[in-house]
Amino acid sequence: MSLDGVWNIRHGGFKKHIRVPFPIGSEASGVDFRDSGLFVYEREFNLENYSSSKSYILWIGACDYRTTVLVNDHEVGRHIGGYASFHFDITTAVKAGVNRMEIRVRDSHSPFQARGKQTFLRDAFFVWYSGISGIWQSVWIEEAGPIYLERAKTSVDLSKRTLSITASRCAKETGPSDDFSLRLRVTIKSCDGSGKEAVVFLNADRGLFRATIGFEEFNALLWSVEDPNLHPMVLTLMSGDTVYDSVESYFGIREVRVGKDGIRINGASVFLKMVLDQGYYPAGVYTPKDFSCLEEDIRAVKAFGYNGVRVHEKVEAPYFSYLCDRLGLFTSFEMPSFYLPSARGFARYESELRELILRDSAHPSCILRMLFNETWGIWGIYRKSSKTSSFVLRMYELAKRLDPTRPVIENSGWEHFKTDIVDFHHYLRTASLARDVYKGIREGDEGIMGGFSLKRVLDFNFRNQVPTRTRSVFLEKPAEADTLPFFLSEYGGFGWYDTEKKDAVIESIEEYTKDILDSRLFCGYCYTQLYDVGAEVNGLMTFGRKTKVDIARVRKANDRASR
Repeated sequence: MSLDGVWNIRHGGFKKHIRVPFPIGSEASGVDFRDSGLFVYEREFNLENYSSSKSYILWIGACDYRTTVLVNDHEVGRHIGGYASFHFDITTAVKAGVNRMEIRVRDSHSPFQARGKQTFLRDAFFVWYSGISGIWQSVWIEEAGPIYLERAKTSVDLSKRTLSITASRCAKETGPSDDFSLRLRVTIKSCDGSGKEAVVFLNADRGLFRATIGFEEFNALLWSVEDPNLHPMVLTLMSGDTVYDSVESYFGIREVRVGKDGIRINGASVFLKMVLDQGYYPAGVYTPKDFSCLEEDIRAVKAFGYNGVRVHEKVEAPYFSYLCDRLGLFTSFEMPSFYLPSARGFARYESELRELILRDSAHPSCILRMLFNETWGIWGIYRKSSKTSSFVLRMYELAKRLDPTRPVIENSGWEHFKTDIVDFHHYLRTASLARDVYKGIREGDEGIMGGFSLKRVLDFNFRNQVPTRTRSVFLEKPAEADTLPFFLSEYGGFGWYDTEKKDAVIESIEEYTKDILDSRLFCGYCYTQLYDVGAEVNGLMTFGRKTKVDIARVRKANDRASR
C-alpha cells in the first residue's frame, strides 16, 4: 500500500499540506518551510483487508534526518540518517479500518551529520546547495505472513560458474516456533523469463537459508553495460502448502577485479568513462518529479558516450540503481560527507554506511565504493595516531568486510593511505599544465603530486581559487601502491572557472580528454559534470536538462577510449 501523496504537516505553529515523497522546501512538495527544525507529518490510511494473522511492515525509502514514527499514538520506531531506507514492524499498532500515522522529523545544518552537498551554513554558498529535510523517498506498507523474509543476497564465482544465495527470515511470536517446518523455494529464470528454470527447496539453519546453484541450471548470462542481462528470481517462504511470504527480485552476474593493468569486469579490461552526477532535479531537488526523469538522465549519459556515472555526495534511491542495472550503466557508491569530525558523528556515519551497503549490494551496475571525498570532514587523518585516521581506516575495512566484491577508495581525490584504486582530481587552468602533471607521474616524479597544506584546502574550497597543481596522492605511500590502478575521478568543470579557453567548452573537453587518453596512465576518468547545479554552471546540460554542447563531439571524444 503506497502512502505517497498528500499529508498534513506542522512546523513552527504553521499547518500545511505536503506532497510526499518530495522534500520539505522543494517546489514539488508544496511547502516552503526552511530546512531545519521539527516537522510533524500526519495522515490516515485504511486497512480494509486487515487480518490479525498477517504482519504489516512500514517502509520509508529515506527521510532526512532524525525520524520517529507513531501509529495510532504508539511509537513503532526511530531512525537517524538521511539516506538509508528503514522499516518498522507495525503489526501490533495497526487495526482493521482507519489508522492514523504520525512521522516526526528533526533536521538541522549540523556539520557533524552526513549531509553531502547540502549547506551547513544558513544559505547555499560556493559548491554547497540549499538543504532538504524530511521524507524524500517513497513511503509504503507491506503485508506478509506471521513469519517473513527479511533479507537475501547473491554472490557469484565465475571460476566455478556458481551462484550462491543466502536469505534470512524474521519470525513473529505467532509464527512457527522453530525452523523444522519451514522451507524456502527459490525460482530462477533465464534473462528473458523463458527457457530453462532452476527451482530449489532449502531448509532453514538458525534462521538462514543457503544454496549454491550451477550456472547451467538456469542458462546463466553475464551482465555488462553492453549486455545488461538480469535474471528474475522469486523467493517463497513456505511451511507445507502454506505460503508465508513471497518476494520477487533479480540479479546480475558480474565480477570486478582491479590491478596495475586497470579494471576488469568479468575478466575483460574495461576503461571507465564516467560523468559526475549530483542527483539534483528540477522542482523536486533530491527527488525527481517522476521516474522518467531518472531514465532520461541515464539515456543522456549514454548518448554523450559515457559508460558510467559517479553519483557524487549523495546515495540515490534504489530505483535509480535498478534503471542502471536494466539499461546498462556503471555507477559508483559514495557516502555523503560530514564536515566536522566527532565521536557521535563517526558512529552515525558507520551505522548508515552499514545500512546502505546491505541495501544496495545486489546491484550489478555499482562497481566501486568511495567513502570520503577530498578530505572533507576528516582533517585529522594527517596525524597518524588520531581518532579520525583510525576511523577512516576502520570504515575501509568495514566496507571490504560487508562487501568484498567491490574495490573501495577511502578518500577520493586527495591523500590515500589504504585504497584499492589510486584516484585524484584536477581542475587545471590549461591543458599544458595537465600534460605536465601526466608527464611527471609517468617519469616517477612523486613531487609533482605534492604541495598540500590545510591552508590550500581552505583556499580551494572557500575562496574559489583553482590550484595550478594537483594534490598529494598519498599521505604515506603504501607498499602495494605500485600495483594499484590510477583513476582520474574528477576533471573538467569547464564553464565554471576561468580557463585558458574560457568560451570554448567543447574544445576544452576534446583536448583535455585526448591528453588523458594519450598519457596511458589511467584506468578511467570522470568528467565534471552532467548538468548545472546551483552556482556550478559547468554541466553538459542545464539544470533543466537542455543540452549545452555538441553531443556528437563529446561522444567522439569518449569513443577514443574504447579498447
